[in-house]
Amino acid sequence: MHARVEGLLKDRDRHAAAHLALEEQLRELKRSDEVLRARIAELEREIVVLRAVRPAPAVNGAAEDRPGSKERIDELVSEIDRCLALLRN
Repeated sequence: MHARVEGLLKDRDRHAAAHLALEEQLRELKRSDEVLRARIAELEREIVVLRAVRPAPAVNGAAEDRPGSKERIDELVSEIDRCLALLRN
């Protein structure tokens, strides 16, 4: 009976340690989530600013961007997508 009780106490201690580790991991993930969400919001604001800075004039039915602006917007959208993917995982 004593051996059984000792075994149960060891199990309890192991589970308590695992529980604490999981709680710490949860706190870290929540912090990471907050950072990623803030970064996404920042990137979305930057996209809005970049699009509003100088609308592309229509030339022969096609819009011409300032050099590099489309690429920068594409990079920002890709970064937002990566952040969203990290949040989903």
